[in-house]
Formats: sequence, C-alpha cells, structure tokens
Amino acid sequence: MATTEDMVAGGGWISDDSSFYGDENEQEYQESLSNQNTPKAFWSSHSKDLNAIVSPAKLQARKEVASDVDATPTKKVMPLTTSTRANKLPGFSGLDRKAMEERLSRLGKGKRKRDPSPELKSRRELFNPMEGQPYSWQLGETAEAFVKRVPPRTISALDCDWIWAANPYPDPRDKSAAPRVAAFKDRGAKLLADSLQKRDEVQEKGRFGPRSTVTRAWNQETKALQQRLTKAAVETGVLSGKWMLFPKVEEVTWTWRTVVEAVIADRLGPTAKVAPDDGKDERLICVYTKDFRDEDDVLRVLQELEDLDLIRHGRSIYYKSDAFTYLDLYSATANKYGLQASLYTSTKMLAAARAAELSASQNTCSQQERKILKSFY
Repeated sequence: MATTEDMVAGGGWISDDSSFYGDENEQEYQESLSNQNTPKAFWSSHSKDLNAIVSPAKLQARKEVASDVDATPTKKVMPLTTSTRANKLPGFSGLDRKAMEERLSRLGKGKRKRDPSPELKSRRELFNPMEGQPYSWQLGETAEAFVKRVPPRTISALDCDWIWAANPYPDPRDKSAAPRVAAFKDRGAKLLADSLQKRDEVQEKGRFGPRSTVTRAWNQETKALQQRLTKAAVETGVLSGKWMLFPKVEEVTWTWRTVVEAVIADRLGPTAKVAPDDGKDERLICVYTKDFRDEDDVLRVLQELEDLDLIRHGRSIYYKSDAFTYLDLYSATANKYGLQASLYTSTKMLAAARAAELSASQNTCSQQERKILKSFY
C-alpha cells in the first residue's frame, strides 16, 4: 500500500498547471448553464411561491430578533393613569403603539423571560423579608405546604389582615430606600384638596358659559393633578403597584397556590398577598410589581399571569398603584377628581401588545420581501 507521502508527492497527483475551474470544455459548459438561468426567468416561474419569497426574510428576521433580545431595556417613566397619554394605538385607549412595539422588541417574541439560569439562582443567597412571620411563606417551605399550613379559604380576617408570599431572590442592583408612606399621604391629601378647590372654582366661573369650557378646564386640571401626584410618589419612593385577581372562594386555594409557586420561583414580582376569610364570595389576591412606571415589567408580570391561566377568558383584571390605594382613590372617590382608579387593564394591554407584535412582524417581513425582490429586478 502506498504511503501518504507517496500519494502526495507522487507524479500526476498535483500539478501547478491544474485549473481550479476545470478544463476549457468544463468552463464553457458551466457558462452556458449560467446564461440559461437569469433572475427574471426564475421569478417568473416562482413569483407565487411563498416559500421562495419569504424564507430569506424569515432567516433575516430571526437574526434581527436575536440581536434585539440582547439589547439593554430602558425604563420608561409613566404617569399614574393613562387616560391623557398622546399617540394612542387606535382601538386600544391609553397605550402607545410605537412604545409597545419597542417594548416587545426588547422583551423578545415568544416567552418573556428575565430569570437567571437555575445555576446562577442556586449561587444567589436567598432572603425572605417576611421570615418568621406566621402568616407568611417561609424559606424551605413548598407552596403546597404553605397553603396547607395557612389555608386562605378558612383563615379568618380576625386572625390576620393578609397572607403573604415574598420573592426570595433579591435583586443585587436594587438600592432603593424604603418608601415614606406617611410623607406621601400628607402631600397627596393636600394635592387632592387643592385640586378639588380648583375644580369648584372652574365650575363657578363657568356657570353661565358653555359647558365645554368647564370640561376642558377640568381635563387640564386632572392632567396637572396626575403629574403632581406622580412627582410626589417618586420623591417619597411610593412606586409599587399590583395586578388584582378576584377568585371565587372555591377557587382561592388553587389560585393562591399557583401565585405562590410563581412568586417563590422568581417568575412574578417582589411579593403577593391574599385576603383571609371575611365572609365575601370573592377574595382579593394582589400580585405586586416594584415600580408602576416600569411598563415593561408590568407587562411581563401580566403575561406570566396569562401563561399561568390565572386570567379568565373575556374578563379583565386591573392594575393599581399603591399611591392611589394610600390616598383611598377607588372608582367612586377618584371620579370626582377626574381620575381613573386603575392604571392599566389586562384586556387593553394584552390586545395592544399582540397588535404591536403582529405589526412589527409584518413590517419586518414586508421590508425583507422588498429587499429580496429589489435585488432580483
């Protein structure tokens, strides 16, 4: 058998005069094939073949999405309510279409995950701010064991105000100070009183004028009040808010256990709580987020709740800032200031997110198709 050296060095195996493109006959044959196939001829026979048109666009879109996911999210400052926001998505009051598309681009299409890997989680030191409190989840306790120990269906409101579960994975970047609730309530109460007085003055001055003038002035005052309350909340650190669930009594055990499992797995926000038995047919469950202005995080938690099958089909859930809760602003009381008690609704937010995602996807495909077709003509 010939050795490797013989095969490489042997005469006739390699020649400095050999052509990479083949001999003259081969080159002429290949050139004739090339002349027979032109882009116009190809597209005249494949113009209706969607796979031929869209496949390159899909590949490029995937690359762009992958690069977008690595982008650093930016926090968007939002007011306490969305009723006066400009540039609204048609059909979805209070939600900015362009902002929603940018938000979905940052979060990535499909699953919305910010959680670190299990390996990184295992190396993080767990911390439960409610450790030792009898009506709260404890480190090392499963959600099922916790619900059995403190059953929300039977624990009386005489025993405790709320049953709590806290996220045991603290954010090492979180350097925020504790909220100064008392200071905010004092400032907020004064702002509300001043605003109510201004609204009365507007009504008094416009008694004999057109009603539209009074309404316009009231709307301007409402917008200014929203901005003043938001500023007071930021300056006193009262930034938390919550999605609110109202399961029936017979569903509260399963719903609360599902929420607890997600909270202690770092899928939702910093805390959650459920009301004990107070004799009502429904129980309130609050799923908190850290900052009501962080619409990216508010949307992420909402989508997690949807993935957990905690949102009933055709029924909205509502998000409310703690700032409004501290000021006792509910549907009836908020209305006299022109305010909305809730900041977001699930139906509008999810619909706007899906519409923005679909629009972004269609725009990407359209742009890629135009580029592909332009390159052939």
